Amino acid sequence: MYKKILVPIDLLEDDLNEKIISHVESLAKLGTPEIHFLSVLPSVELFFGIEVAILPESHKNSAERAALAMKALEEVLKDIKIADKQINCKISIGSAKDEILDYAEEINADLIVVGSHHPSTSTYLLGSTASAIVRHAKTSVFVVR
Repeated sequence: MYKKILVPIDLLEDDLNEKIISHVESLAKLGTPEIHFLSVLPSVELFFGIEVAILPESHKNSAERAALAMKALEEVLKDIKIADKQINCKISIGSAKDEILDYAEEINADLIVVGSHHPSTSTYLLGSTASAIVRHAKTSVFVVR
């Protein structure tokens, strides 16, 4: 049914990740799709300002943060019931919405499975990242609560 499924994973949302993974395991049984798990770390510049980007250590810290995040993502996926050959993992740094949408286009995803939590009145029924992905994605989006 689906050939490439993108699954953004928020490493701080254990309960939501369990629900997302359960749905993805079910979707994987409908064929042998490539499943691309993506975790996005916010850039240091988002928190401390652009002047941090010009410091030489900022790139080193980004690489270290990405390596730690990859280990955390692998831990989240350690018990997944999907063949290893179907799974791809990636860590990005930047705006979650932008990184997810860019990666979806890069891999030509035909489905994005995204979790939604803690909506506010400004985003109505979806969290802000999920809402932005639903609004701007060029492919189908499956929202898990």
